[in-house]
Amino acid sequence: MDRRVFLKSATGTFCLAVADPVLRSVAAPAIPSNAVPLLFGVDYYPDQTEESLWEQDARMMAEFGVTNVRIAEFAWSFMEPAEGKYDFAWLHKSVDILRAQKMAVILGTPSAAPPPWLSQKYPEVLMVNDHGMTVSPEGRRFTCPSNKLYRQLSVAMATGMAKSFASTPGVIGWQIDNEYTLQTFGRCYCNSCRAGFQEWLRARYGSLDALNKTWGTAFWSQVYTDFSQVPVPLPSGGPPNPGMALDYYRYQSHANVASLEEQLIVLRKLCPNHFITTNNVPLLADTVNAYDLFAKVDFVSYDNYPGFASIHAQGGDSGTSLPLDLIASTIALMHDASRSIKGGKPFLVMEEQSGKAGQPTFSPQPDKGQLKLWSYQAVAHGAMGINYFRWDTARFGAEEYWHGLLNHDRAKSPGYGEVAQTIQELKGLGPVALNSSYRADVALCFDYDADWATAIQPGQPKVKYGTEVSLWYGSLWGGHIGVDIVDATQNLSRYKVLFAPLLYVVSERQARTIRDFVGNGGVFVTGFRLGAKDSGSQIVNLPLPGLLRDVMGVTLVDYVPIYSEKQGVKFSSLLSGPDAECHIWADVLKPESAGVLATYTMGDYAGQAAITKNGFGKGSAFYLGARLDPADLGRVLNIIAASAGVKPALQAASGVEVATRRAGESSWTFVLNHTSRPQSVTLEKAYKEQISGGTVSGTITLEPYGVRVLT
Repeated sequence: MDRRVFLKSATGTFCLAVADPVLRSVAAPAIPSNAVPLLFGVDYYPDQTEESLWEQDARMMAEFGVTNVRIAEFAWSFMEPAEGKYDFAWLHKSVDILRAQKMAVILGTPSAAPPPWLSQKYPEVLMVNDHGMTVSPEGRRFTCPSNKLYRQLSVAMATGMAKSFASTPGVIGWQIDNEYTLQTFGRCYCNSCRAGFQEWLRARYGSLDALNKTWGTAFWSQVYTDFSQVPVPLPSGGPPNPGMALDYYRYQSHANVASLEEQLIVLRKLCPNHFITTNNVPLLADTVNAYDLFAKVDFVSYDNYPGFASIHAQGGDSGTSLPLDLIASTIALMHDASRSIKGGKPFLVMEEQSGKAGQPTFSPQPDKGQLKLWSYQAVAHGAMGINYFRWDTARFGAEEYWHGLLNHDRAKSPGYGEVAQTIQELKGLGPVALNSSYRADVALCFDYDADWATAIQPGQPKVKYGTEVSLWYGSLWGGHIGVDIVDATQNLSRYKVLFAPLLYVVSERQARTIRDFVGNGGVFVTGFRLGAKDSGSQIVNLPLPGLLRDVMGVTLVDYVPIYSEKQGVKFSSLLSGPDAECHIWADVLKPESAGVLATYTMGDYAGQAAITKNGFGKGSAFYLGARLDPADLGRVLNIIAASAGVKPALQAASGVEVATRRAGESSWTFVLNHTSRPQSVTLEKAYKEQISGGTVSGTITLEPYGVRVLT
């Protein structure tokens, strides 16, 4: 989906694929993180700017404090005006002008937006959407990720760029493509994708017998006798086979990752001294598996636009929008995901909002202090640098409303001075702080199979995987608890608590990992619909919660989608407190070895267990069968975290964020006020304040949208 709509749906809906043999040989990341220079820059479009202004722009950028500039990611028409006829002279001139002002350059490969000559000559490269309609070659991101010809043309373009700029002074790195799958239609259903899907299935299953068994194709007479018979899940006379649909989602992610890695191979070979990344919005752009997308690039690059969360948080449909108090936590979640995807490695914000933005409507004008606040929030969660989008505001095209640091008339924007000051302050943190680690005692599971399977069969229309992840994360964020984002197959031994909402699909590998984690002393906290499906998207042939029944110490009596009726929850023991309401879903639990922490109060299941705790090995497992409202969920999750020995770095009011980064014996605690009111925070000891250089202790006051960095 495009930037205008992706947060509208993604904040509500959130909002391993078999690799090609050649891609297994992609070189390991070439550039260690400590070799990447300080990156505080802008996104710039010389291809959209009169050449007579390039010198002036470069001088102004240098005075502004810019260290690097990203260019060319949408300039295919200029670099290859006709097939095989490359023109990089203008781009070399732009690079030279920027380098003369001591600014480094990140080049973008332009495969997100091919030129008209290409789509006219090769119409077969066009995407087909989920209704079977061929997408018009207008805008951006309208091509098929599976089409071999388009991938060859993209690699040829990347090859031409790499050969031309491999030894060009000033060029330091590459961004491959731009925002994979962040487009109006996130998946393609064309004939190239059908052929690619069939090939992928042959590699995944090996035989038709295995495929038919995994999908359960005996239902509705769908037994396949040749791989060429397998369709793609376009509209038909009924819903698609859920196993086929889940595999198709996996394949589409694989196809996008494979197309990236083909360009990566070329850039690694021809530009071994340059870093390579790609940019996206992890978790929200959930049509591509971010763990796979970023696996072989040097670091994650993330695009951060809090204003869009603000727009769509105000929607009336609770199934597709976030409460206003979760906006800051949603952005924090994206930052934590960006850091966690590569095991805690610092990430780059490749695009940071620098004013009101939009297409075709505006996001709110950032209040004074918010641009600085958003920048510090990124660094607090693990960013090593920030590029602001964009330098000069476009006067034409789909993003005319996307304000940059210069207005349409090239006057300085309202946020110009604030961003310049912020860059200088962030440079003052130094490379040690900017490349430091973020240590979290708890982890939150984000599982793409559970996400996709829930989207295919939500069970109740308002059950949305991303919403549950956001609500659970927001509860921990509100308790000032540092969180890593993980999948449930990696080593979890460093964490005290693993939170896993709506883990609808549980594979045998995940079950083993969770069982080992709890058995060795970890605390596992999960929610409704646990383990209802296996990795083939079949309902498990076991009493629920399936493979984790022994760990949880319960059996489900029933699962209940809730529509207009009400259900109450009464807490006891560890969770004692005011009664709560349960909406959308209720898993009714029968304790086997678990203790009861809450019961339902209404209807046929009054008095039966809603929340339980089970001792397993050296650890414990909590099952939240009731889908609680945000306030009650926050109270419950923070009580459980505290009982596991998890402590916040500081106590602070709602709307104040606390995050800590560490390097050796040094630490930097960021205290961020996301409210429009002054907020007070009481310190337990004296700190040095990084920005002012003074010493602070006792109670400190943060101005509206204020920031403190304590060392």
